[in-house]
Amino acid sequence: MSYLEHLEREIKNWESQSLHRQLRFEPELLDFSSNDYLCLNSDGSHWKLLQELLKEKPGTNVTVGSTGSRLIRGHWPSFDEAENAFNAWAETPSSLLFQSGYSANVGTLSALTGPGDIAFCDRLCHASLLDGVRLSGAQKQYFQHNDLNHLESLLKKKIPRKRRWILCESVFSMDGDIPDLAGLLDLCRKYDATLFLDEAHALGYYGSPGNPGAGLLASLKKELAGRDPYSHVILSAPLGKAPGIMGAFVAGHPLLRQFLVNRARSFVFSTAQPPVLAALITRILENFRSHVYDHRIAALRENVDYFKNLLKENRIQVSSRSAIIPVVLGEADVCLKTSRRLKEIGMDVRAIRPPTVAPGSSRLRIAIHSCHTRDQLGRLLDVILEMIQDLNLEL
Repeated sequence: MSYLEHLEREIKNWESQSLHRQLRFEPELLDFSSNDYLCLNSDGSHWKLLQELLKEKPGTNVTVGSTGSRLIRGHWPSFDEAENAFNAWAETPSSLLFQSGYSANVGTLSALTGPGDIAFCDRLCHASLLDGVRLSGAQKQYFQHNDLNHLESLLKKKIPRKRRWILCESVFSMDGDIPDLAGLLDLCRKYDATLFLDEAHALGYYGSPGNPGAGLLASLKKELAGRDPYSHVILSAPLGKAPGIMGAFVAGHPLLRQFLVNRARSFVFSTAQPPVLAALITRILENFRSHVYDHRIAALRENVDYFKNLLKENRIQVSSRSAIIPVVLGEADVCLKTSRRLKEIGMDVRAIRPPTVAPGSSRLRIAIHSCHTRDQLGRLLDVILEMIQDLNLEL
């Protein structure tokens, strides 16, 4: 069988199971799918910020092309400025800017972990975390989702030759729930493990008064007062969700940055992102830190609470504690029918199907935004309820 025959057979198989995906560009639809939670792209705020930046700082610091990897002529002052801005916002000791969340997670974990290590992974960890461990040759051990009792039982039984790692997300991307972060940190101290925490979907939603939108760890500042989390924590902070820009920081002890500059292959062997993009990242982070986006964060949280209450009033179970609200419908074809119906009335709500989620748990993944109106949220729920009734579903 040729490779093309194999591809054709696979694609037909996906189509028969309602699992085939296609690229879509439909800006006319009301967005309930993107991760632009604070509407910084949809309302033109980032575009305006970029135009202002180009007027203020023409020249080498905002060069479009970096011209190489950061170790070979591709390093520009705007990268240092972005990393310093992140450290100030999130109060991290040190950080390194990668091109994307995927490259940050894969590059960091494949460099840090290796044979003789055990990585204890939450069952719902993002693919980028799992791929990083897979590339490293470390042993991967799953624990039940958000079950710290199960995790501790594994930490007791599984003794590595070298190091223990715990992999987790601050907000899980398909369920919208969060872990017991303080409990995870206690286990790290007790068993001398290091937590690798992906804050992607927590940025812009969680934070503290002094660190607005800086993530779940930042929200625990008072609880963790007097303790240095970075002896046991490495943060991954992808910016493609609420901050609305490409790039990701890996943050922790200053020794971590030195190590990654030399050993993270996705950093060492990739052309750096455009310096102008790093300069834009700095402006965005400064806006978070100076409370420019506080009203957006407040509006987002209000919309989330409003929609969750609507769901609960209609007896639809909600476990989310973030801007991601899944409505689990079960089978892939049912989700596709509901998504198509929503598209017909001008709403973009995507059907999430296997292998992204487990078989039988296909869902509508609803992303709430700060700029949604109450009428829009109410209309969305009305259509979902109509489809549940029409399809005779029991949730």
